[in-house]
Amino acid sequence: MPTKQVDTKEGLSKEFKFLLAGTPVNIDIVSPAGQKGRFRTIFIGYLPEQFILIQFPDSNKLGNFGQYFVQGSEVVVRGLVEGHEASVIAFSSTIKQTLSTPTKMMALNFPDKMIIHNLRSTKRVLTELIASIKIKEKSWVAQLTDVSLTGCHVEVREGEQDELVEGETITIIMSVDGDDESQILLKARICNAKNSEDVLKLGCQFISEQDEQVEKIVRLALLAEK
Repeated sequence: MPTKQVDTKEGLSKEFKFLLAGTPVNIDIVSPAGQKGRFRTIFIGYLPEQFILIQFPDSNKLGNFGQYFVQGSEVVVRGLVEGHEASVIAFSSTIKQTLSTPTKMMALNFPDKMIIHNLRSTKRVLTELIASIKIKEKSWVAQLTDVSLTGCHVEVREGEQDELVEGETITIIMSVDGDDESQILLKARICNAKNSEDVLKLGCQFISEQDEQVEKIVRLALLAEK
């Protein structure tokens, strides 16, 4: 199944069976000034065609965004789903009500549509994932601008990049949820390198037999989509 959009509420009710209670999800909210906040929380459950329950994000991490989690605010939710048909589910909704018992949570209006990404059919995902790349003992801070199951494009802004040339093998290192102990390490070969306005742009091909690590990065990119 390729990436698809589901539009009817009846269809949505069927698709939500893949998003299990207790699944971690990312929730995005935008302030009136246009600043976007992204927070990790938990999917609790839903009543078909009526509402969705999501645990309130950790108040210690909300900062000024806490004031925007109120009735009528628009949020975007993304989460990994179970089952062979789908990999990542994403939908936009509005806050119907906030609740304080039995735990602090949000009731979201049941969405009118959702996007379902099949990991294996995902061709390329635009992203802004931060990583570091390493050759031997030297490393650079980098940003992945897109990623697929076969490779990625990387931008490096730091100086002294003479080692980053076509044919070199690099290690891409990325932490999961900001946890340095849960890192993804992935080997890639630089296929092309181009300087553009003080930025070195690399086109990289993943080296074979790293399917599990590659899929983790693609999932991260899908979860972090704009």
